[in-house]
Amino acid sequence: MSALYQAHVQKGILLNANESSNEPSQMILDQIVQDLKDGHLNRYPDDQATQLVQAFAKLYDLDAKGILAGNGSDATLQIMINSLCRQDRPLVTLKPDFGMYDFYASAMQSKVYAYSTNWQGEFDVQALIQFAKDKQAGLVLFSNPNNPTGHQIDRQTLLSMAKGLDPIVLAVDEAYMDFSDQSLLDQVQSLDNVIVTRTLSKAWGLAGVRCGFLIANTKLAEQLAKWRVVYSVSTLDQIAAQAGLAHVEVKDEYVACIQQEIKRIQQQLDKVPLLKVGEMHANFYAISFVDEQGNLDLWRNVQLEKSFVQHNIQVRTWPNHERIRITIGLPQQNNLVLKLIQAN
Repeated sequence: MSALYQAHVQKGILLNANESSNEPSQMILDQIVQDLKDGHLNRYPDDQATQLVQAFAKLYDLDAKGILAGNGSDATLQIMINSLCRQDRPLVTLKPDFGMYDFYASAMQSKVYAYSTNWQGEFDVQALIQFAKDKQAGLVLFSNPNNPTGHQIDRQTLLSMAKGLDPIVLAVDEAYMDFSDQSLLDQVQSLDNVIVTRTLSKAWGLAGVRCGFLIANTKLAEQLAKWRVVYSVSTLDQIAAQAGLAHVEVKDEYVACIQQEIKRIQQQLDKVPLLKVGEMHANFYAISFVDEQGNLDLWRNVQLEKSFVQHNIQVRTWPNHERIRITIGLPQQNNLVLKLIQAN
């Protein structure tokens, strides 16, 4: 297997995995404890996660028949790759993008073709469509907003892309779309070749719950469901996820705080000479120092990485030091990060 996965470091100031730095609200915790009393943990969980799926469907005005729940959106990504990237039908994705796409495809010995984007994550849409057709792809999959660049594709472009790719399936990983406004959720179930995935790990602040959703039209969802792992969402996860979904105001408050921090962080980063900053459509941002000619200044990137290590701040770095991705944390954490960037 060519693609490998390594879990994130979980000590120090954790700004490396794009989790919420806020602890779950007491309202959600209290509801989890209350619902656990009727959890019947001696029995296997509801394999369809019926009540959980219905709660998600109601929240976003969707047809529950076209929704699959999984052990994090990672499980739903694995389902679609297992189903669609078979019989020499490869996966096409972007470079850079979420590394688990390569990992899951590699695990089943499926070919992966990555279409390179620029540093900001921008690319030629028509060229990507032709690239996927030339490779006879079974699936085109990428994150929007993109992880790690922060670049976002608008919904009209995505709809045009889906039409151009048909019958190749386009899957849009919307793990960070709660922070933005270009979602395809209201369109996906009327389209034949589009999948959207969502997670409770980011804006909902429930990364430890491990719950995500795959949304498609009923026919496609039924095809993909054949590849689900039985009982993949535990009773505990279903209870906790439903408690989170019942308090959408907690998610909305967190999103509002992140968007407020984004404005403040952008203002501060704009003052740093020779600093290249990626788009901010999620709860993270990517940065890199450049020289006077606009070339990446890898030496300064390395010095900043060392500074973060010295202050016990965990961020996402690259082996080639091309960029540093930083989760937007609590205000005091962000202040420390900004101070180190400005001093570098």
